[in-house]
Amino acid sequence: IPFEAYMTSHTNHASELAMQLTSGKEKHKEKTIIVVGGDGTLNEVINGMRISANVTIGYIPAGSGNDFARGMKISKRPKKALKRILQPQSIKWIDYGTLAYMNGTLQHRRFVVSSGMGYDADVCEELFYSSTKKFFNRIHLGRLAYVGIGLKKVLIRRPFDCTIELDGVRKIPLKNVSFISIHNQALEGGGFLFAPKAKPDDGVFDICIVTGASKFRLIKILFWSLTGKHINKKSVRQYQCSEFSIKSNRLSTVHADGEICGYLQEVSYICENKKIRMIV
Repeated sequence: IPFEAYMTSHTNHASELAMQLTSGKEKHKEKTIIVVGGDGTLNEVINGMRISANVTIGYIPAGSGNDFARGMKISKRPKKALKRILQPQSIKWIDYGTLAYMNGTLQHRRFVVSSGMGYDADVCEELFYSSTKKFFNRIHLGRLAYVGIGLKKVLIRRPFDCTIELDGVRKIPLKNVSFISIHNQALEGGGFLFAPKAKPDDGVFDICIVTGASKFRLIKILFWSLTGKHINKKSVRQYQCSEFSIKSNRLSTVHADGEICGYLQEVSYICENKKIRMIV
């Protein structure tokens, strides 16, 4: 099987490569792009590529979190994942989300796993720069980095107030928000089951919001979320919608698939139903 291999060398290089491979004369050619990396690498490819029926995505997970692979039941064993791509049994059309925000100019970012504002984005931001994560990745215990930094961020968290809007009609004011997590997949952060009912092809986001929780209660909610037992607990709210927006009373960290978008007060989301062709 003829193929070409491209190695990334810097942040957003995967986006640049994906754009080259799906733009101009290339946009009319049928091809499979196989992503080898973590959720962040996959996110870069999805953001760089021209979304088209001519492009099929395959994925070999090689990151620390691998939440997309968990959600899609893709093997973490490289040879097994590759065999699935070379001898595909199933092709699935999956959703992706787009967030729009002002950061000097109007910007957009796609995501296939989750996006969030507040505590979970703060964890993602520190993980991006953390030498702890790199150390645990080397010994194949990357999930412990999420847990360690997660506990640290509980102690220094800064809750915020905001108003959320669902599908352009329902406005809900919220006080003392720890985080808002918007999901296409059920898992994020290396295996936290914040949105147990989320499906990658149903055309809606599943949203998990934690409000009014003390530091001790937030720790309990995080541990409950490892098995999805947090959803009926006090301080936890769950919603479903295809369009969603947040207006916060202060700047808060926002992430998309663990990639930091910036410190924002207003963010809008839309779910794009069954637009990405994926080997599963």
